Amino acid sequence: MSYPQQISRTYVNPEGNLAASGYYRSSTNQQLANMFPDWMHLRQNPNSVGQQFLSPFSVNLKRLENKLNESMKNQFITTANLDEVDILYRSRIPSNVDLTDASASGVRCIAAPSGCSPSGVDQIYMTEISSLEEFYYNVLPTRVEVLSSGDYSATVDGVAWNAKPSGVYDAEEKHVDVWGKTHDISWCYSDGRIRKQDVETMEDYESYASPASGVITDMEFYRGMLCSLSTLGSRSYLTFISTKTQMPNEADMDVMAEFDITSAFNAQPSGIKIDDAGCFWVCDTNKVDMFEIAPRYDYFILDKDNRYVYLKEDYTDSGVFVSNT
Repeated sequence: MSYPQQISRTYVNPEGNLAASGYYRSSTNQQLANMFPDWMHLRQNPNSVGQQFLSPFSVNLKRLENKLNESMKNQFITTANLDEVDILYRSRIPSNVDLTDASASGVRCIAAPSGCSPSGVDQIYMTEISSLEEFYYNVLPTRVEVLSSGDYSATVDGVAWNAKPSGVYDAEEKHVDVWGKTHDISWCYSDGRIRKQDVETMEDYESYASPASGVITDMEFYRGMLCSLSTLGSRSYLTFISTKTQMPNEADMDVMAEFDITSAFNAQPSGIKIDDAGCFWVCDTNKVDMFEIAPRYDYFILDKDNRYVYLKEDYTDSGVFVSNT
């Protein structure tokens, strides 16, 4: 089988990005509730009307806390966030494209990077983003690129493959109890349900019916989402599931994007790891081969004043067709 191969999305969340997904419960919510007397219903019941009222404020406080923590870490090389966008690509808008034409449907960008054929993707239409914050941080993958295959290795960056889909550490959220103690949490898949658990005691804090297609064989944490591998009959899927669980806590987990990756592998994929550089590695059931996979983000942002489009991905091999028809 030849590589690279491009795999397009089979589903994307209608909200369009992770930041718009759901009305979720932040750990800061219980910290605010703990400021009230311990006999109050608001403090004791996470689903109380009072806690639901506090939730929008606590979500924004949590985001502010995360930004301050990240800003501090980025001052030191050893703790800097490697996922920060540090390279953008740009393409000059041709002179025959009239940006003032009100009858046109807007600027359109099309590319056909290597691997578009024979993997079923003929060309890629990019999506325009108007918000810089969304462009940098919140957009969802539009495709995944299977870059290469190689011999199976027992570890990725010194970390062994999971024996089963459990113990997936949540790097963004904590659980805060009514006494103010903070607990690390992890995610586990068992009996068709995804469970949010205490790292030490394995106590279930929340439990949700799995929204992935089929049976999950492995999963990893990535940018506020669970990236799961699942099988349904002979089909294999890579699914991005939001960990921003909603209120009340019995609401469903959101599937943000899903990819049918069956055609990219000779054998059924069963394990997934994400290395320090953010690259995905998938191994097959037979533990013979492993595959390098990269999520791709086909978006552009328009600079009308200087007549440029800025892109998140490198399309040097195919070039970019820009028009306003």
